Order: sequence, then structure tokens, then C-alpha cells
Amino acid sequence: MTPKFLYILILSLALLVIVLGGFSFFSSQHFHKEIPITNEREMKVTIDAGFGDVSIARGRPHFAFDSDIDTDRGNDLGDYINYTVRDEVGYLEVNTSADVRSHAKKHSINFEGFKSNTWEMRFPDGIPISFELGLGLGKGDFDMTGLNVKDLKLSAGASSVSLQFNKPNKNVIEDLTIESGLSKFDGEGLCNANFNHLKFEGGVGSYTLDFSGELKKEVDVDIEVGLGSLVVRVPENIGVKVIYEKSLLAHINLDRSFTEQGENNYFSPNYRSAPGRMNIRIDAGLGSVKVKRSW
Repeated sequence: MTPKFLYILILSLALLVIVLGGFSFFSSQHFHKEIPITNEREMKVTIDAGFGDVSIARGRPHFAFDSDIDTDRGNDLGDYINYTVRDEVGYLEVNTSADVRSHAKKHSINFEGFKSNTWEMRFPDGIPISFELGLGLGKGDFDMTGLNVKDLKLSAGASSVSLQFNKPNKNVIEDLTIESGLSKFDGEGLCNANFNHLKFEGGVGSYTLDFSGELKKEVDVDIEVGLGSLVVRVPENIGVKVIYEKSLLAHINLDRSFTEQGENNYFSPNYRSAPGRMNIRIDAGLGSVKVKRSW
């Protein structure tokens, strides 16, 4: 696990303790934030959400950032949102919980206070965007449908997260990285992400990777699961090779259509004939992984 992922996981657990022991209430305020597009040809977006509910979706084409926010913060949103343009690249930094540690020192926080921290963010579809998303304690709904996603790195701590690509991505993602800790994660339409390499790392939780969508090339998928339970769904029209070492500790269940050809290599019947092929490497530790073929 990366140091940033471990930090998010530790912060999530700390916030959970605060929530369970808190009593005070923060009143909610509503904000609307818009940042018009100027001369940007690309954007780099970093979102650090220590707690709360965060959503991402396609927005209006003339705004680099368009957001509705319900939060308990009395501060100006400029303390949590920073946007600059340098050499025609827009750099957006959003920290939805910049003052979590100061709140934790002065107050105890209840469930109501956390429920009021909701960030709905929308981005344009005409500019390539690189996302680096960190979510600690809360809920994430990341609908990338229709966006031009150039790069995507997602780290989730003690949270429930959904990631969706319901239409083919307009750009190629060289490396799509997902780290999910004490959480529930659902990825839908992942082949529509148009990635070359996907890495998924799960800790303790329930995870689903649905590789429906359009695939017309050969891609690599690396999966590492600790104590979690993971279901991998791959459509029948995609050729699949699964690589894993047998272990008494791990439980890996493959669809019965797979046949072993060589040690630790399992192939679907159409692996060599399908226009889209997927090579899946699995390290399950003490976890369980099911690979299913779906229509």
C-alpha cells in the first residue's frame, strides 16, 4: 500500500472514532461555486476528501469547475478550493476537510455534522482531465461517463465508493489505479474507461469490478486483495487469461469455462480469437476472488 493510501486509511479510522464519540452539531450552509474556462487545453484535478459525500459527473462545457456544496464550514470556500492556470493547464485542488484536525481538537462531531458535508462536482467534457481522488470516511459517487479522462488514481479509506464509465472514454488511460481499504467499492463499465493497465488493491471490504463496455485491444489487470471479497465480471465476448498461484489461504473461484493451460494460467475458450483480450493477475492473500462471465 502506498503511503498516501495508508494516511487516508488512518485518517478515516480517526474520524470514525470522533464520529462515534461526538455530540455537538454544526449547522449546514449551501454554496455554489463556478470557475469559467479560459485558455485551458488540459486539467489536473486533485481532490482530498477526509470525510463527507463526494460526487463527480459531467457538467457544462464552459466551466472548468461547477459545484454545489452543503457544508458546516463558516470559512470562505477559497480556503478549500484552489484553481490556477499555468501554460494552458488548469490545476484544481479541492480539500473538503482542510480543518478536520482543528475541529477534532476543539469539538466532538456527530453524525449530523458529517451528513452536512456534501460536495457535488461537475467537470467539462471537452478538455482532457487527470484525476487524483482521495476519500477517507464517507461516500463517493464518481460518474466519469462522457468525460475526457486522461489519468485516474483513486484511494478510498473507510468509505462506500462507486465508479462508473457508462460510455467509452474519449481518452486513453495508461494506468488506472484503485486502492480501497475498509470499504465497499463498485466499479461499473470499466472497459469503457479505455485503460491499458488497471491495478486494483483491496484491504478489508466487499468489492466488485464489472468489466462491461467496449474493449478492442489487449489490456492488463493486476488485482491484490487482503481480507476482502472481490467479484470480477467479464463479458463473454472478451477473451480472458487469469494468472494466479494456488494457495491454501486464498479462495479463488473461476467460471467453469476456464481451462488450465500451463501452471497457474487459466484461459477462456475465446482468448486467442477475441478482438478484446484481458490478462488478469490475482494475488488474493487471505481474501476471496470470484471471476464470472457475464452477458
